[in-house]
Amino acid sequence: MAGEFPGVEIAVIIVSASIVLAGILIGLGKAFGYRRIESFGMEELLQSIINAAIIGSFAAIIELVAAVSATIVTPRCSEGVVVEQLICTLGNLNDSLFSLFQELVQVLNLLGYYQSLALDFGAFAIAPFENIASVSTVLTAQLLSLNVIMILVGLNAQISEFIGANALGLLFPVGLVFRTFFATRKVGGFLIALALGLYVFYPTFVLIFPDTQESLNQSTMLMQNFSSNSFYAAVPLVELNDNYAIAGKIDLMSGRCFEENLTNSTMCNETLINYGLRKNTSNMTNITTWETVLPNQSIDFTSDLTEIAQSNTNSLSQTLLYAVVAPLFSLLITIVFVKELASFLGSEIGLKTIASI
Repeated sequence: MAGEFPGVEIAVIIVSASIVLAGILIGLGKAFGYRRIESFGMEELLQSIINAAIIGSFAAIIELVAAVSATIVTPRCSEGVVVEQLICTLGNLNDSLFSLFQELVQVLNLLGYYQSLALDFGAFAIAPFENIASVSTVLTAQLLSLNVIMILVGLNAQISEFIGANALGLLFPVGLVFRTFFATRKVGGFLIALALGLYVFYPTFVLIFPDTQESLNQSTMLMQNFSSNSFYAAVPLVELNDNYAIAGKIDLMSGRCFEENLTNSTMCNETLINYGLRKNTSNMTNITTWETVLPNQSIDFTSDLTEIAQSNTNSLSQTLLYAVVAPLFSLLITIVFVKELASFLGSEIGLKTIASI
């Protein structure tokens, strides 16, 4: 235990010295007949014994933390106490957010290409995808919000790592040392309460909020499928002079050629043939028959963008709840706990207090 939390060794030395000092004060008070010195020595001896009891229960406190972690919070990605689980959860959440960020950038790049695409017929020009600027604006706002959320999640991860490294390893032993001395007893009680509150209550009440991993992964998968859809791929520059290459691409992306009443139209028939979605099934007869081969990917550019925007909104709102509301809610509960425990540990726990308890 001392090897894991070196500060406990210092606390043990200080408490041992305080017990010896209290004994000396009691002896001096009895020897010279100073009742006030003797009473002060008795009070300090009692406080030192209480500090020794807190140190002696240090291992039990650690085991209690582990038991509370196992019963209140379901382990998501790591075994151990709640702080370790929170650090692991926030790390995985940050990785998922970064993957979502990358896919969102790719989708915006693809939208920027089609948004600027125009067909020039001399007397007039047509920009068939100009209206997706509204969707692009929504996704851009989501990208900015995602960047802010990533910063907040990273900040929470840093705070959790600080708590895991210093709450019981530094704050708790230092609090015991300060509580040993009369002048710094309130500070010591506050530090002990702060260490326990941060190590147990803060991560526990963050982890009770629902995990957002599944929602983020779903949104990321939707955008991956969109970006990798061969039918949405940008038209090569060598084909931009071919009017039909652009027209056929737009016709296919609209999804209208898969409507039953338009499948056999001349324009759709040519488009489907060029993209390998229709094949000749004639069997040595004078009658030409065609069969439409349904693609293994969804082809509806506008509907897919709408689904992506809606899924991203849902994922970001859930993650914002986990990154902002959950820490604030947990911090509020932790403050109340620390305040109550600090007022008890920082007070003079004498014989009257023990008797009243």
